[in-house]
Amino acid sequence: MRFGYHVSVSGPPVSALLNGIDARCETIQMFPGSPQQWGTTPVSEEDAREFVEARAASGIDPVFFHSIYLVNMAAPSDQIWKRSISALVSSLEKADRLGAAGVITHIGNHKGEGEEAGLDRIASAVTECFSRHEGDAMLILETTAGAGTSIGGSFDQFGAVFERSGRPPRMGFCLDTCHVFAAGYDISTAAGIDGMVEEMDRYIGLDRLRVLHLNDTASQPGSHLDRHAHIGEGIIGLDAFRYIVNHAAFRDLPAIVEVPYQADGAPDDLALLRSLAG
Repeated sequence: MRFGYHVSVSGPPVSALLNGIDARCETIQMFPGSPQQWGTTPVSEEDAREFVEARAASGIDPVFFHSIYLVNMAAPSDQIWKRSISALVSSLEKADRLGAAGVITHIGNHKGEGEEAGLDRIASAVTECFSRHEGDAMLILETTAGAGTSIGGSFDQFGAVFERSGRPPRMGFCLDTCHVFAAGYDISTAAGIDGMVEEMDRYIGLDRLRVLHLNDTASQPGSHLDRHAHIGEGIIGLDAFRYIVNHAAFRDLPAIVEVPYQADGAPDDLALLRSLAG
């Protein structure tokens, strides 16, 4: 398993790689632009070339984008729905230019229109994304904590999106340990993890799982509260993460930690996870 952090982009795209190197990452995740604003920061040919060359030299691989927070593929508003698709397409295009593996995104919130309507909107958005983007980068749907009217807190919902969109080959999914725990999957035990794996395989297929977000949590199972914590400092616990990083379904995947790591006194989550593996 290759471990890394979500890193900041403090200048041109190559700055994300430099931040990843400083944090001893083997893989990284980054935003394609400001997470709270529509649009993707453009990248010049020179910046793209510099990034590709630096990534090859650093050995950091794969690289992922995380979509901006405004994306909502389930939005009942046509304006938000269309802007979400445009944001994802531009992110996929940027991922291709930089040689990133794909764009990770939450799949949406139906805003009270109902789960079926939301699932249909998401499937249509996925189809539209791939009709407008024909590159190599994957669209990777991330599990959520399932709060309110959000979609993505259960694997049967992901299965519905995959089936309704025709299971496009460039669509995968991302498992966030904090999110699934908050959504009601108690993965603090080996039995709970194995049960979750079986459900993932039944509804989606483990071959579609492309990346992990490894985050502990301060929230109770089923609370639907997205509260990330450092590895071993939350309720999921070290024993569960030891089981996860050595599990046959996960051990060959890249894993991203999303908690702040640069603050004074912050623990080294990557070193801890590496000590649990193998």
